[in-house]
Amino acid sequence: MYYFAYCTWLHDIEVSRFMPEAKPVTKAYAANHALRFHAAGDRTDRGWCHFLNTADAWGERAYGVVFEHDETHFQEDYDDFERCCMTVYGEDGKQYDCWTYRLIRPGIAMRPPNFYWEHIPAGMKQWNFSPEYIAKVQAVFDNAAECPRADRPNPSKVPGKGADTR
Repeated sequence: MYYFAYCTWLHDIEVSRFMPEAKPVTKAYAANHALRFHAAGDRTDRGWCHFLNTADAWGERAYGVVFEHDETHFQEDYDDFERCCMTVYGEDGKQYDCWTYRLIRPGIAMRPPNFYWEHIPAGMKQWNFSPEYIAKVQAVFDNAAECPRADRPNPSKVPGKGADTR
């Protein structure tokens, strides 16, 4: 089974916390998708990554990495997120049917806390994403509302399923 990491899970530290046995396959992109930052629903405490696939993403590409993993991870639920499936186009010339998480009800455009955000540019650099794409993601982040408690610490070294432990 293939997971498409497009946000914090691009960073080795994060993917190893959530899917320690996952194996990277290739860098890839999802056509007509875009990375955005939103609060979850009506909440205004912080932003999260969102995998946008509405008409606003038409013509865009969300870049990420395909990971192969045990199918039990497909059954893991996280507050405010749902699974979605898509075909991505690998740097290796192959297509992969993948899944990922996205917000169920994206709220206002809002930045995530610093501890969360820091994994995104670190992961993109780790995977040698283009400077243009990194700048584009930075601009999306900069244009979102500030996180009310951007400097809050990571609430848990061991990720939980609830929003309060992530």
